[in-house]
Parts: sequence; C-alpha cells; structure tokens
Amino acid sequence: MTDRIKILCSKCKKPFSERAARLREGYQMQCPHCMKLITFDSSSEDPNIRRPLKAARDFRHAAEDAIVLARMAEAQKSPG
Repeated sequence: MTDRIKILCSKCKKPFSERAARLREGYQMQCPHCMKLITFDSSSEDPNIRRPLKAARDFRHAAEDAIVLARMAEAQKSPG
C-alpha cells in the first residue's frame, strides 16, 4: 500500500502524485508539468481537486485505524 495519491492537473490533464500526508485542505502545489498553482479545497467545483483530497483523507483514516488495531493486538498479546 503506497501513501502517494494520484492527481490529474485540470489545465494540462497530465497525472502526477503527492504524499497523502501533505494533501490537506488549503495545501498548495504546482503541477510539475505546466507549473499551474493548484490549491486543494473541498468546496472546489473541480473534481480533479476534490477527488485526491478525499482519497488522501480516506488513506490517512485507514492508516490511523491500522495503527490503533495493531496497538490493540499488541496489548492483547502482552501479559499483564
């Protein structure tokens, strides 16, 4: 499972990726192909902005859940 989220630039239509931990509300980055500044905002009309933002949020939630489950399993194994 990779922590990179695929993004499609709205201007040049070329794909690139960014780490899920960085993709949050208000995060800005430039497209590496056409240098268009992209601001990630959940209220955007552009699905090429909303979709990766939601995917990153879902990834972070799944990763947090996996950590919690691993800790619970470790706690059950430990004698105490």
